[in-house]
Amino acid sequence: MTKNTHPTASSRTLPGSIRASASLAALATLLLAPSLAHATPPDTYGFGARARALGGAVTADVSDSSASYHNPAGLAASEGIQLSVGYVDLHPFLEIDGERSSVERFGTLEVGMVAPVKVGNVITAFGLGLMLPDQRLARTRSTIVTRPRWEMYDTRSQRIFLAANLAIRPVEWLTIGAGIAFQAPSELTLDIRGDLALDDPEANSRLEHQFKGDLTSIRYPAAGFQIEATDWLSFGLSYRGEYTLANRIVALADVRVMRIATLEFLLDTFSTSLFGPQQASLSFAFRPIPDLRIGLEVTWYDWSAHPSLIPTEEIVLGLDPPIVEVPGNIGGRSAIPLGLHDTFVPRIGVEYTAVRTNAVELDLRVGYYYENSPFPVQRGVANFVDGDEHTTSIGFGLRLTDLEPTLPGHLQINGYLLWSRIVERTHVKDSLVDAVGDYTAGGDLLGLGLQLEVAFR
Repeated sequence: MTKNTHPTASSRTLPGSIRASASLAALATLLLAPSLAHATPPDTYGFGARARALGGAVTADVSDSSASYHNPAGLAASEGIQLSVGYVDLHPFLEIDGERSSVERFGTLEVGMVAPVKVGNVITAFGLGLMLPDQRLARTRSTIVTRPRWEMYDTRSQRIFLAANLAIRPVEWLTIGAGIAFQAPSELTLDIRGDLALDDPEANSRLEHQFKGDLTSIRYPAAGFQIEATDWLSFGLSYRGEYTLANRIVALADVRVMRIATLEFLLDTFSTSLFGPQQASLSFAFRPIPDLRIGLEVTWYDWSAHPSLIPTEEIVLGLDPPIVEVPGNIGGRSAIPLGLHDTFVPRIGVEYTAVRTNAVELDLRVGYYYENSPFPVQRGVANFVDGDEHTTSIGFGLRLTDLEPTLPGHLQINGYLLWSRIVERTHVKDSLVDAVGDYTAGGDLLGLGLQLEVAFR
């Protein structure tokens, strides 16, 4: 793991109660700093317009830029250089006890590239996949156990996704690929030092504060292969590794009070800011007739390895000499096990070529998948809301092939609509005096996307 440190610091002398209060406010802000999103956008919604329209059941025969996420081996099955750009817009309509939840819409720009090179009979290909959310590069929101939150949809997708892959096709019927994706956790420190005069704070108080930040690059692997067994059957296997990003926040205060005592304060909090389970997909693609393609796929997710989303905190407060009594125990938190379980997600996608001429091809697509929730019913103090998801999608691919000499290749427009139904689930608390109480959660997600692809032979 490569570590890249980017410290930023500012130090300022604060001569009065107003600026002293500003330093203490900065400390409070840091103490309330939240954990980051839960996983990357393609882990939630997939990658690429064709793949989404087919319910993600493409591991066996993907060959466009979406292979950078679904199966890197597919890059070497590309017929030529491909460049694509698209946009995704998804709106959640999620409710808790009939009230609309404050889950933001999800919008992102997708960019993909495939660059194959043929040497003899061997094809080698390089691919890139990028997703850039249109509202913010990364969103943060506090994990408050007494506030129900749609953990899988609230902050999970508000994050950049970047992947780079290489693939090789040594023989006609076999492609193999591998690559890495990137994430970055952070460590923040706030240090407050100086003198605090209670008798005349405006004239005699002197406090200094300093922020430091440290970013650490984390990479996790992806790999896969595709085998074209016959003219009508192919299958593929892909794997994506687990990644865990942790946030650490440290707040320190060392302040002399009225020049007679020293106030010492330490807060050290550690939390999981982003987690992606290792996962493996097995897929088959059947072509019973030339214009019909049927894809079947099942994906295993290792959710049981998920660490707790509740931060671990250590708080120490001291006064030397002890001119007043200081509480020996002023709080802190310990991690709460989430109790997640592994899931198996089945997918099916059907693609039919409705029009095929020398100039135009039109593909019609439909897909479906069922994702059972890894989260158990929230009976204790935690309130990570989720539910089983049924997702149906329809889409099209319009390919213009007679573009020479302007374009030695083709131009393709892909579009889709999708609807996800989150099955209602009632959370019944074990405690009769639970701060939140029993509640029922469910709802829908509606989305659409459009992609433009240019391919060169």
